[in-house]
Amino acid sequence: MHITVSNIPDSGLEEELKISVTFLDDMTEVNVPVSLKIFRVGDKVLINGKVKTEASLQCSRCLENFSYPLDVKFEVEYVPLQEFIRTDEELTREELDVSFYKNDQIDIEEIVREHLLLAVPMKPLCKSDCRGICPRCGINLNADSCKCNAKEIDPRLSALKEFQRILKDRKE
Repeated sequence: MHITVSNIPDSGLEEELKISVTFLDDMTEVNVPVSLKIFRVGDKVLINGKVKTEASLQCSRCLENFSYPLDVKFEVEYVPLQEFIRTDEELTREELDVSFYKNDQIDIEEIVREHLLLAVPMKPLCKSDCRGICPRCGINLNADSCKCNAKEIDPRLSALKEFQRILKDRKE
């Protein structure tokens, strides 16, 4: 959905809409309810948004799917692209927080997708104390205990075991 900047009244707009979003782990599209308040002052546009939904994610430890609640609020300021083009100065901190529009259009769907994806954790966990999966047999340790020998040493680290024995002999 696109908003035409010149069509925003002086009193602003309030929009309730549904936007289709695809999350990274679950490739199905989800219709997300979005509440927007859009204000225009001259050529500048301020968009306040609120999204409340759930994402279906995969736990990065146990690989089980789980539902993750998202309650995202955002505020974005837009200015026309041609008003901002300059080559001689560095950007200030305030200017880094500004987005741009061109051809009198702002893509609302892109704003919502961006803020939702930023709210999804990089390493999602089904619960904070998730035990993950056994590296030997692959069983989900949250659901069951495995029968693997926990004392077994990774062959790549066996040299360290020998080193530990040598250090112990020197102390005695």
